[in-house]
Amino acid sequence: MTALVAGGAAAQELPYDRMAARIGVALQPARGERVMLRYDPATMPGLAPAVRSALEDAGAAVELLAYGPSADFAGRLARTDVYIWLPAGPDAPTPADQVAALARWLDEGRGRQIHFHWGDGTRDADGLNAPHSADYDRVYLDALDIDYPALRAAMARTLAQLRGVDIRVTTPAGTDVRFRVGDRPFTTQDGDASKAKMAGARVRIDREIELPAGALRVAPIETSVTGVLVLPAARFDDTRARDVRLRFDRGRVVEATAGDGQAALETFLRSAPGASQFREFALGFNPRLVVPAGQQAIPYYGYGAGVVRLSLGDNEELGGAVRGGGVRWLLFPDATVTAGGATLVDAGRLR
Repeated sequence: MTALVAGGAAAQELPYDRMAARIGVALQPARGERVMLRYDPATMPGLAPAVRSALEDAGAAVELLAYGPSADFAGRLARTDVYIWLPAGPDAPTPADQVAALARWLDEGRGRQIHFHWGDGTRDADGLNAPHSADYDRVYLDALDIDYPALRAAMARTLAQLRGVDIRVTTPAGTDVRFRVGDRPFTTQDGDASKAKMAGARVRIDREIELPAGALRVAPIETSVTGVLVLPAARFDDTRARDVRLRFDRGRVVEATAGDGQAALETFLRSAPGASQFREFALGFNPRLVVPAGQQAIPYYGYGAGVVRLSLGDNEELGGAVRGGGVRWLLFPDATVTAGGATLVDAGRLR
């Protein structure tokens, strides 16, 4: 147990050895595999050595590298089999050239990643960061220890129900969006980052495994997306817009209105070629990623059971056709999802 200050939370104790063990189980490293472990010395300082110890005990060769600029990063990556993102604070960003190098490395079809972002995953419904507290630490710890076979079975059942039918997402605030997924690849974030699982990878995010686990993700056929997406409130730069309505036709925003913040909304939609296009449908399945009592922020990027994530922007990594940046997640904890004649989610509860 090691002291931690994460995401502005008060100092507390977290079981780093237990967290590291879950990373090892997910990764299942082969003896001699080369792991690059990225870390922020100011965030969860005891986690990196615990992960290193767990992976080296399993026979992996581990290189620790702090976030930030790195000489010959692409060369280092070429000698790496596994890349692990440990939690980082706002002062430890990954440079854009490294992000691009990581995408190329994954697209080569050899490497794999574990994303263990922790506090960064705590989000408001508008998809932007929310304060992360000890309450969320407890939720995330519980969410690491779930029935993984049951998770995979539930995802498989839902995936089969979503194929070949009209899908509709509605919310009490007025969202009503319809689309089809055709034969687009689904990514099952089921906590399995093993080399064996990677043999079936079809798109980039199949090689990016999140912990805590729990989302089924797909890029719908863009031209099939129609309807309206309603946000009671959303932040765009320094402006808090209200009563935002985005109307889609063939996957593109054709009308955008806001009761307050119209100019900020329009500026965002013009900020990148992909920003005004539909990106993704994701559905959460982790039964333990629940909002703590008295809190409002949504745990870990909307991976909790019954949470729907609809997003805008480039979806190349998902196997979609949208290009040009502008990625923005939007989270809906109270959505209803139907596929054909079946209700899969009823007001935020998985059926």
